[in-house]
Amino acid sequence: MPRGMSLGYNPNVINLHSPGYMTQQEESVRELIQRKFTFTPALRTRVDRMLRRVFLLCAITAIAGFIVEYGFFPSGALRQIIHVAQALIILVFCLMPIAQIFFTHRRLTWAKEHLAELIVVVVYLVYLLIRSSGAGDEGVMAGVWVAGDSDTSEAMLGGQLFIAANLIIRFVRGNRTLASLSERPVRFILISFLAVIGVGTLLLSLPRATVSGFIHPIDALFTATSATCVTGLIVVDTGGYFTRFGQSVILGLIQIGGLGLMSFTAFFSALLGVRLARKEVALYSRAYEADAISTVRRLLVYMLLVTLLLELLGFGLLYQTWEPKYPDKSELLFSSAFHSVSAFCNAGFSLNSTNMEAHADSFGTSIIISTLILLGGLGFIVLMNLTSFRRKTKKGKPHSRLTLQTKLVLVVSVILIIVGWLAITPLEWNNSMEGLSVGGKVMAGYFQSVTTRTAGFNTIPTGALHATTLFVMIILMFIGASPGSTGGGIKTSTFAVIILNFWANLRGKSRVEAFKREIPAGVIKQALAVLVGGLAFVVLGFFILLLFEDHSPLDILFETVSAWGTVGLSAGITSELTYAGRIVIILLMFAGRVGPLSLGLAIGKRQKEARYSYPEGRISIG
Repeated sequence: MPRGMSLGYNPNVINLHSPGYMTQQEESVRELIQRKFTFTPALRTRVDRMLRRVFLLCAITAIAGFIVEYGFFPSGALRQIIHVAQALIILVFCLMPIAQIFFTHRRLTWAKEHLAELIVVVVYLVYLLIRSSGAGDEGVMAGVWVAGDSDTSEAMLGGQLFIAANLIIRFVRGNRTLASLSERPVRFILISFLAVIGVGTLLLSLPRATVSGFIHPIDALFTATSATCVTGLIVVDTGGYFTRFGQSVILGLIQIGGLGLMSFTAFFSALLGVRLARKEVALYSRAYEADAISTVRRLLVYMLLVTLLLELLGFGLLYQTWEPKYPDKSELLFSSAFHSVSAFCNAGFSLNSTNMEAHADSFGTSIIISTLILLGGLGFIVLMNLTSFRRKTKKGKPHSRLTLQTKLVLVVSVILIIVGWLAITPLEWNNSMEGLSVGGKVMAGYFQSVTTRTAGFNTIPTGALHATTLFVMIILMFIGASPGSTGGGIKTSTFAVIILNFWANLRGKSRVEAFKREIPAGVIKQALAVLVGGLAFVVLGFFILLLFEDHSPLDILFETVSAWGTVGLSAGITSELTYAGRIVIILLMFAGRVGPLSLGLAIGKRQKEARYSYPEGRISIG
């Protein structure tokens, strides 16, 4: 450049050292990337809608394939078609998260929120690599997917588990029905139980569910309702009539029915990182009678963890106790798991044709089963209070105390068990307990007193009991278990409040008190409403059954209370009921499982105070 000349501003000349140019360049690159990899909201909506439809189609195809393969007896060609369809579904489920990340606006946020789906895909891809590395000369697909006439293979089962995991995750994420129904909890409870019963009836009606390949639709509905409502009444022998597939369906219905579909949904939502809305938390708070939002969240996790822990413990103890009696280890495994779940959920289903009568002299079996029944019938709120109770202070903080509900539940439960034990044992000493040892008779009386509290197991033949024994058991069945538990009845706390109210009125006291606590008037009204509602169901069901059934009134009353209380004990007439009578029992079981909870939620709504009042009127009582 000649001396004296200066480089003036020229817009066509690029100054590489200008900070302003670097900013403009970065902005241009950013805009280019956004144009390349960011999509308009309308396009993202269309893609999201398309992916939802693809998933729905894959879900319907996968469920239909599972039903045909495991519920029917498909030919080898049809099974191979199902496996090919499942392989395509697996491919779609592996590619779907990639497509969703590509088309979403905030990719990192989406990945964090949908970490479960990504983990499932990664785990399955690792599984494919391991399988393919061991396939040898047979090729990758031969090592990954085996389709043919064989019933099950490891590779096929892995793929089907991958499909099932995706279906569960997507169902939980897409299940926003809970939020929309949270203002109508009664309707949600009814719909959830009806949905589970409907699915269970369909599965039990499949040819592979029964030994004969056929079951009457009413009997399938009866069994599904009894299992979902954790009742235990049966019209066909569970161990002899149903195959292992059918028994597994019943086991699943017992587990879901015992804890409730919404509890499972909320638990898996927590595992997937889906936060519960305030309306949803309010629904659980009212359903499980929890006071605080933090208590609800802890309770939901506590319910599933305690259930799993106690059922596993019961399974292990029953396995050790029954091992000498079962030469077939697979049968021992399934039987131990089935009876452990059935006992904790207070269902009363048994794989033995005579229920637990073969174990009447087995102290170990009686103690294990009765303990599971008691723990399942106390209620999760009570169990959580018991496990968090500490007498001594910790780091200067006040210790947690037993709540009034916990104290009432424990006291009433102990009293009812002792009263039932002392009543049943002498009444049946030389009757249904004849042939047992002295210790066996004492244990049988205790076991029957415990199981009458909505469990449904029996170590002595119920059909051979005295009329007085049946009457005592009717009272115990009507009272039932405790609130928030897997049992039925009007509940021990309801019974306690009614008795305390009666005692206070008898002594002329205007307030109802227990353990230096005053019971609110609203709680007393709710207890009386639950009592009247339960009596109404029992009286109406008893009256209708008298019209259709030709059995003794006491046996019919026993059957009625057993169905409504979700107990499952029978005087031996369940299988002899007409189809009209079975429908009545189905309705009673459903009302007994859902009715008290729905009634409690309905009358427990926020009451509206009227802005007017009428003059008081005098009514003579007594």
